[in-house]
Amino acid sequence: MSLKTCFALFFALLITACSQAPVYTDTPLGTLQGYLDEDVEYYLGVPYAQAPIGERRWRPPFQLQPWQGTRKADKNPSVCTQFSPVGGSLTGSEDCLYLNIWTPADKPAKPMPVMVWIHGGGFIVGQGSYFDGDGMRLAQREDVVVVALNYRLGIFGFMAHDELTAEDATHPSSGNYGIMDQTAALHWVRDNIAAFGGDPDNVTIFGQSAGGVSVCAQLASPQAAGLFHRAVIQSGPCVSPMSSLAAGSKLGSEAADQLGCGEHDDTLACLRGKSTSEIANTLPPDPTMGFSEGYTFWWPINDPVILPRQFMDAFKSGQFNQVPVINGATRDEATLLIWLSHNLRFKPLKPEQYLPRLEYLTGSQELAQQVALQYPLENYASTYDALTEAFSDGFFNCMARQQAQALAPHVPLWNYQFDYDEPAFYIPWADLRAFHSAEIQYIMGSPMSFTRSNFKAKEQALADSMMNYWAEFARSGNPNGDGPSQWPLYDQRDQTLIFNLQNSIATGVHAADCRFWEDLPYLRAPYQ
Repeated sequence: MSLKTCFALFFALLITACSQAPVYTDTPLGTLQGYLDEDVEYYLGVPYAQAPIGERRWRPPFQLQPWQGTRKADKNPSVCTQFSPVGGSLTGSEDCLYLNIWTPADKPAKPMPVMVWIHGGGFIVGQGSYFDGDGMRLAQREDVVVVALNYRLGIFGFMAHDELTAEDATHPSSGNYGIMDQTAALHWVRDNIAAFGGDPDNVTIFGQSAGGVSVCAQLASPQAAGLFHRAVIQSGPCVSPMSSLAAGSKLGSEAADQLGCGEHDDTLACLRGKSTSEIANTLPPDPTMGFSEGYTFWWPINDPVILPRQFMDAFKSGQFNQVPVINGATRDEATLLIWLSHNLRFKPLKPEQYLPRLEYLTGSQELAQQVALQYPLENYASTYDALTEAFSDGFFNCMARQQAQALAPHVPLWNYQFDYDEPAFYIPWADLRAFHSAEIQYIMGSPMSFTRSNFKAKEQALADSMMNYWAEFARSGNPNGDGPSQWPLYDQRDQTLIFNLQNSIATGVHAADCRFWEDLPYLRAPYQ
């Protein structure tokens, strides 16, 4: 190594050390040590519940106990146990109920709005923040406190079983542990966020994909009442029905049998005695999240305590936690999912796979043929394009429209579609367009790129507008803030804000195709 290189490394480390000065916050549970960087305080890996291990596996989250002394909170926490989407290796830990906090160092006199991020990943992969600074720019630019949480995933977060249901007579339910974790994190925010400059009476939950479904779950759950005050559903297909507790318990019994615990004298002791790896490899999900044989769904369950109503039943009837809502999706939702399931595995779609893929999605050959007539393969440049449009419309955009129509009679709702064609992605040659999750980078203020930390000049206005709309919504319950109503309320006019380089209002987005999907009885619970 040259002397010049040594000096460069030394000064880089020196700058990093100086820019990350320790900061301290006293909470009701004890003192936390985070660090300061670019005028934002970072508190990473903050526990919000006891580790769900041993006897606490498959139980509601246990309240955290106060600690003595100062607890370091300066490193991104472990992900919850999951299979890596790239390579499929088992990673993470069951000890994962942590959250990250970003709060401006220069705190205004008035407590700041709190924005709680719930990550996506099909309830089988993902984490609250992939990088230490995920929520930093939103907190810095908009004077908000950003919180990102982990929650139990896969079989650890969503396995039901008759004996688990019967274990606690005061809580006759099982299977929704990941949803309970999210609610426990919201309890933690209510009780502790004031120490970080946040307003516990002004909390916005926002999430994408499974995180969007999680927002729907918190809206629908009686357990979450009063814990948040606005909600943002990003690409959350909440029209999809949940399986019943009985069906979930049947799947749980199958898992117990595979683990050799089904006929054990104490089934639960046997299950809790198994290693993390043994449990994770039982009925494992497909880490590409689509189209593989043997895919096992781990998903929220329609149970009598946590989620007593199907989401759409709750929304249509008004029997949900009524708060203002932003709701929407991206135009090309399916590109990323198809790319992960096919192109990333060097198995791009072929024309002869079109009908089988549609049959997989709809659950029937007859329905697949109806969809193929609505989206004829010969009208598209490739099988990828045809399946992208059918999948995006039927399972995301038209579901978002149905959600808006169900919620809007009860609460103020603003609907959007993200359709910018050239968002950054970590693998730049992937043909993804306005892909599933593309909008997150503009809301968080940092491009999805390994090579650059700033947006292209033409994109910065898009990022500024999305960050401002989301933050104004968190501040006041109206994304327009005190300014003119540029983004109209959603009502019978069916108006949607289209996010791209020009931002515009459109009426009846996807209306014709959505009428086709609404008349098609293709929805089914993940397992019966």
